[in-house]
Amino acid sequence: MANNKKSAAQKAAEQAAAQQAPTVENPAVNNQMTQTKQGLSPDATVMALNGLKSMVHDNPNAAQYYNLSDEQVMKINQFTLAGFATVLAIEVESNKSPFAIKMLEKQPEAINAIADFTGVRINTKALPAPKADGTVEVPSTAIEVTEEAKKKIAEEKKIENTNPTTNPAEIENEKQLAASLSNLLTKGQENVDARIKKVINFYRGYLTIQANKAENKEEALAKVKEMTRSQMLEEITNIVGNCPFALTGFGKLFRNHFIKSGTIISPFCMYRRTSANTGKDPVDDSFVADVVKILINWSCKSVIANAERSINEADRIIKKNEKIVKESKDDSEVVVAKTAIGYWNSQKEKQNEAIADANSTLEKFNSPSLDEVDSLIENYNGTDDTTAEYKHAHLIVDNIVKTYYPDVDQTKVDKDAFLKNVQQRAGIIINMFRDPLSQSIAYSEANIVELTEKPAEEKK
Repeated sequence: MANNKKSAAQKAAEQAAAQQAPTVENPAVNNQMTQTKQGLSPDATVMALNGLKSMVHDNPNAAQYYNLSDEQVMKINQFTLAGFATVLAIEVESNKSPFAIKMLEKQPEAINAIADFTGVRINTKALPAPKADGTVEVPSTAIEVTEEAKKKIAEEKKIENTNPTTNPAEIENEKQLAASLSNLLTKGQENVDARIKKVINFYRGYLTIQANKAENKEEALAKVKEMTRSQMLEEITNIVGNCPFALTGFGKLFRNHFIKSGTIISPFCMYRRTSANTGKDPVDDSFVADVVKILINWSCKSVIANAERSINEADRIIKKNEKIVKESKDDSEVVVAKTAIGYWNSQKEKQNEAIADANSTLEKFNSPSLDEVDSLIENYNGTDDTTAEYKHAHLIVDNIVKTYYPDVDQTKVDKDAFLKNVQQRAGIIINMFRDPLSQSIAYSEANIVELTEKPAEEKK
């Protein structure tokens, strides 16, 4: 066990560091990614988008080179496309200028396949014929962005144009803090991991500065030090409000995988595999869980907030038309008002359904059961492959194997030991999404054993 005792010099250094809040600088700007106040230049946009897809999408040997399955390649492409479409939408809405993007002929359809997550769709009928080299020139007029996405982009662009500070020491009020946090989450070319780490660093610096100003300084500083990333992310989302457009697609993507699969293990493993194949640093499972947790919660809460605003607006219009029905002597005007009342009541029903669905997702997501893990091996070894339990168990095992054991030849290791490891890993993941007081001690890294090859006779 490591020695936890610290020297007086170390303690003094830590105290000095705590009292001097870090300054978060803008990301380094390289020659290929020049960013102006007006957004990316057309050429830089092309380079940025090509960079997002070059590693896997454009690499025919990606599966072999990175040791990925076809499904993993698909998931990574889907995740990358969410970022691709987001950058595309922001550029179009911000600049309204046509630009050429070198893409394979099928790529517009790929973007359209995840339009529900991003709010961006390419009208393939408005595209010109492919060039001789197979690329397609996509004019901005062929890119369709939903009204909701346009509104969010405009709001975020308005914040960006105010040039929010990236120095926590310059924050004077909560409005400035919200603008800086939102801008740090949406601006720059870093991946989701990097942006969230950056905004946590900024917020920790801000809290440290405020703690140094408090009357009970030492107590306030200790409280900041004790805050976990999850707690900070939770506070950040409350300050920022609705999930920024740049993260909305990822939030919807994770939420959809959770709803469709019925287990938090699916979006966790999906994001972990993406992080493992795109990041330079070792993957931190607890941080992956924090990102997935905050984005799904943020996505659901944004759905609820948007629906509630729509309901309030519908109530306002209904009230106005009810007054017309009650007071107007013009029959035709009354008919129109009654029609409007019926329409807006139906819209309220849709929004109430959206709220109910989001609340249901939040309830299931924030209190995941360990039942699916406790019975995992039994259900996996079941003989009836048509049952929901059998299929769910195989879905979980498949996710764990592809994420943590992609190189293991299952025919060469003891099956029981292997499945127990998979079960432990699944339990560890579920524990990360449960309240610390309700986590199961039955699942722990200490219970995962080293897999060894079976003797030759047993293999045979």
